[in-house]
Amino acid sequence: MILRLGHAELFVTDLDKSRDFYVNVLGFIEAGKKGNSLYLRAIEEFDKYSLILTQNSYAGMGHFGLRVSHPDYLHVLKKLHDEQGIKNEFIEDRLHPGLGACLKVTEPNGHHIAFYHEMAQVDYTDGMGGMDALPMRRSHLHRGVPPLKIDHVNLRVPNVDEALKYWSSLDFSISEYVEEDEGKFAAWVRRTTTTHDVALVKAEKAALHHVAYNVDGVLGVVKTADLLADAGYRDSIEYGPGRHGVSNAFFLYIRDPDGHRIEIYSGDYHRDLDHAPIKWSKEDYDKKGRLWWGAAVPERFFETTPLNKEWMKVGFSIR
Repeated sequence: MILRLGHAELFVTDLDKSRDFYVNVLGFIEAGKKGNSLYLRAIEEFDKYSLILTQNSYAGMGHFGLRVSHPDYLHVLKKLHDEQGIKNEFIEDRLHPGLGACLKVTEPNGHHIAFYHEMAQVDYTDGMGGMDALPMRRSHLHRGVPPLKIDHVNLRVPNVDEALKYWSSLDFSISEYVEEDEGKFAAWVRRTTTTHDVALVKAEKAALHHVAYNVDGVLGVVKTADLLADAGYRDSIEYGPGRHGVSNAFFLYIRDPDGHRIEIYSGDYHRDLDHAPIKWSKEDYDKKGRLWWGAAVPERFFETTPLNKEWMKVGFSIR
């Protein structure tokens, strides 16, 4: 089965500027660098990394990764995608450090996904087989916010109902959705008990809207705004802080040097996957679903990040 969202790759045009923003200001941990890619993780993650920043000639979304419960399940997924006529490729080689065999998929709307099982883990031993420290217990080395763990990706799709056919075939559960006259305007789907691993929102073209990371409570969200302003990144604060009605989460949306939107996120609820989804009308969503309280939504918030069109040709990233 699919377990959770594991990582995301963003194409950036200046890796040094991106490193300053993510590592020096926000406090991501630098896990390594190979070729044109920088590998980062948040402080509570056992996976070696969850964010890949890859130098490229243009900024955009590379792909995102979904971890599965067993290597054999990759072959189950390959058969499922073959039967649906969905473009896919099985890769045995480690195209990223520490990442095992993958099923690379371009889902029906053009979003690029890597299904995988194996990911290198953080070493928490003392080098002699004994216990040293869990990843989060190196707080004396932490800087910035810091981010705790990857939470979700928000995708734009032309038709949410059609997109849900794909995600339902992967046994994703809907936590909440927005209904309008023409069908669903948005849906939040998950394989974990949180509100979503993937959000699907109606837009003219398929695109990435944001990648979200959890921080430590409301104060962690507010601290992010302080840090950005103090470090000279005040203009990177796009929207919030505020409270979502959908998901109940406290949020802040920020932009990195290439314009990628990152949601700093805390406080959504947990609910079992078998419960019926919560329905919002489009009218209620516009009034209090997107924003329960906070400043008005800026027009810039509706801009999106283009997809990587070269997924199958160049692999995970341009080297």
